[in-house]
Amino acid sequence: MKGIAPAMRLSRKTAAALLLTVALGTSACSTDHKAQQASPGTPASGQDINRQDRANLRDGGDLRLPIDSLPTNYNPKQVNGARVVTYQFADAILPSAFLDTADGVPAVNKTFFDSIEMISTQPQKIRYKIREEAVWSNGRPLSWEDLRGHWNALRGADKGFEISNSIGYQDVANVERGASDREAVLTFAKPFADWQGLFRPLVPTEVTATPEAFNKAWLNRPEVTSGPFEIADVDTVGKVVTLRRNEKFWGTRPALDRVIFRVLAPAARADELANNGLDLYPIGGDIDLLTRAKGISGVQIRKASERRAGQLTFNGADGALLSDTALRVAIAQAVNPQEVTDIVVGPIVPGAKAVGNHIVPQGHAAYRDNSKELPFDPEAARTALDAQGWKLNGAVRTRDGKPLSLRLVVQATPTGKAVSGVIGKQLAAVGVEVEVESVPTERFQEAYLLPGNFDLIAFEWTKSPYPISHDRPVFQVPVDGKAGNNFGRVVIPGIQELYDKAIAEFDQAKSAALIDEIDKLAWKHAHHLPLYPESGAYAVRGTVANYGARGLGGYGFANAGFMK
Repeated sequence: MKGIAPAMRLSRKTAAALLLTVALGTSACSTDHKAQQASPGTPASGQDINRQDRANLRDGGDLRLPIDSLPTNYNPKQVNGARVVTYQFADAILPSAFLDTADGVPAVNKTFFDSIEMISTQPQKIRYKIREEAVWSNGRPLSWEDLRGHWNALRGADKGFEISNSIGYQDVANVERGASDREAVLTFAKPFADWQGLFRPLVPTEVTATPEAFNKAWLNRPEVTSGPFEIADVDTVGKVVTLRRNEKFWGTRPALDRVIFRVLAPAARADELANNGLDLYPIGGDIDLLTRAKGISGVQIRKASERRAGQLTFNGADGALLSDTALRVAIAQAVNPQEVTDIVVGPIVPGAKAVGNHIVPQGHAAYRDNSKELPFDPEAARTALDAQGWKLNGAVRTRDGKPLSLRLVVQATPTGKAVSGVIGKQLAAVGVEVEVESVPTERFQEAYLLPGNFDLIAFEWTKSPYPISHDRPVFQVPVDGKAGNNFGRVVIPGIQELYDKAIAEFDQAKSAALIDEIDKLAWKHAHHLPLYPESGAYAVRGTVANYGARGLGGYGFANAGFMK
């Protein structure tokens, strides 16, 4: 599924981290802008954020950022609210148990917790010690009951809570009060290796008390928050969300007065940056946006490897043409991910390599390129299609009088146009007709992705530091019409059992081996086809500090500001 870039970036209802829209920002830990050294074929490592000490930042200022659209629900744990934009807001206005450092390693969020540690393995127990100073915007102290309410809503026992997913929470047996109201103890019913991914972010009991509150209390704006910023205004007409500095915040005072998010089409962003209406925009794979940025005085191009990657999803739902695994595999063999990568990312990151893993992003310790399991092989694709009865009849194959025609849905962006053009050409070379449907970004999710209104659909996954628990919904078995993040509804025999083992495995080497098995199964069944890595490139006003290309780190609004 956790989101605006000109690329096809998925904003989704069903998983917090597999999302689209703007992916901006940084964390306190970072590498210096001048120190970025990218190895050939990859974006720069670490973060490229113009790292500065607080003493070098002026007090005040507004950081102005573009987004795809306003949330339809501001609760990031509710199915309609699980979008990248709500997680951006959450970084500034909600507690989180852990934050990602510059290298993507989770660290305890000391703003809200004194400590978080595993105190037992049999059964697995985690103790959370909440800071005495931590309070919600209504004056209520953060307490163990917030964690209990959050768990109760997300564990999936009460179907009235319309949750994005229950992974991890469903494995918790209980959440109990510790030595005080500021201490919570989680006891797991079965081992859960990705426990550091829980309560990221944490929503208050005011939201989790009832299904009605969970689903509807934050439809228009978050009402009870806690963090360095707070909601100042939600303008649904102008499509602007404004955050202001929380003057009651107990942590380090943010340098910024406000963070302003404005819905703005990618094509309009370069002009806005040039006219001092924005401070940053994602470049993605849009060469025009890169060229425009280079021509704007005082603007820097910042790059850092991210967890996003483009991919092609196949509609394998019952009754769909591509529910036939053999046909799906043949179609996948006819697509050359490296050529797509060369065209989309190559001009921005020369020598970029196609993504070779469904689960783990490039740069992750467990990443293995398993694309050899289903390599680009147009001759093999032609042979397979012949064997399946799809015979060439002119330029297009037919079977039983019907043409082999596939509808490819992409977003109406330069990257969407580029990707669909390459894939259309590649499939035409083996006798497959491709009908490209380029749709508005704001309709992509609701009208096409979620209902399965496609044969092929291209967009970008956003990964998380927890690839096992994060990606499990991508492969879940649809039940009662609910497919989780398995938008193509392709079911792979045996993959759930592997996930059961992987999610309970604390040994990193064994966990990596299980991830490898899962990925190879995904290739074998052509679940979806990984394509290209996100460029990780941003056009940023040069005076912006501690913000920009965040790489694997958190957004870090609390540390952002402008140079003196």
